[in-house]
Amino acid sequence: MSNKALITGCNGFVGSHLADLLIREGFEIIGYDFDEEISDKSVKAGVGRHKNIIRVTGDLRDENKINEVIGQYSPGLIIHLAAQSSVKLSFEDPAETLAINISGTLNILEAISKLDTPPKTLLISSSEIYGQLKPEQVPVTEQSPMLPVNPYAVSKATVDLLAYQYRKAYGLPIYWARAFSHSGPGQKTAAVLSDWAFQAAKIELGLRVPEIKVGNMEVTRDYTDVRDTVKAYYAIVSKGEPGQPYNVCSGKGFRLADLLDTIISFGSKKINVVADPSRLRPVDIPILIGSAERLKADTGWGPQIPIEKTLRDLFDYWISYLTPQIS
Repeated sequence: MSNKALITGCNGFVGSHLADLLIREGFEIIGYDFDEEISDKSVKAGVGRHKNIIRVTGDLRDENKINEVIGQYSPGLIIHLAAQSSVKLSFEDPAETLAINISGTLNILEAISKLDTPPKTLLISSSEIYGQLKPEQVPVTEQSPMLPVNPYAVSKATVDLLAYQYRKAYGLPIYWARAFSHSGPGQKTAAVLSDWAFQAAKIELGLRVPEIKVGNMEVTRDYTDVRDTVKAYYAIVSKGEPGQPYNVCSGKGFRLADLLDTIISFGSKKINVVADPSRLRPVDIPILIGSAERLKADTGWGPQIPIEKTLRDLFDYWISYLTPQIS
């Protein structure tokens, strides 16, 4: 495999952690992002952190640009992270979500299908494709049906199917991960745990009133630390089998209410939890826990970082970010 790795969404939360890992593994990184500047305050730490990354900008929906970048740099590895990944935003603008997530993936697959030596390519699907489950139906395996209940999940189910179709049609070295929830330092506030940690850090520093606004607290999610998640992605392309999906998950279910209690415990202030109807989804998934047995069997990967450390590092990240704002 060439030591050049193309990461789409390299400036983002997961992309910056993945770049850290791949640089340690000896890769030269080409970072493909929508824009050089990241406006969201929570991911600025990832931008420009590595001065030796080759930075490329463009729209994933631009087929010519994708062909140009892949042709110019001839990566031996492509990891396609870039996406519209917010379920909330997918309800607000389903057409944009479908366009970015499906067209962007299709353009990459079309580009590599025309190459004499196509690079190993990892596409990122989502646990959201499994839809609404009953407690007796978890943990879900890769054989569980795809029953998406929101536009984001529909877009990722399509990515999943495109990966399968292009593998079968062209024999491409395509891998895909069904990523369950992941969190950690640097995550943007569109993600619930980071949003709560951000609110709690502001309260701790006296920057807002002592209340945290929440949506549906009675859901259970399978969380993995982002630093373990990117190791799973690398394990898949290094040791996994192309042509089949891999769940990337901890195999543990965490109630959101319990995770919020943990975050609040890191501070010294008494905090009121306030329900905010605007944070509710039109349809929600009450429980989602996965099995990563296939991934473990094929690659030896397993999560190492406990959820308490993930949440502590996330809270400390926001404290560090916000402290300079105190006059």
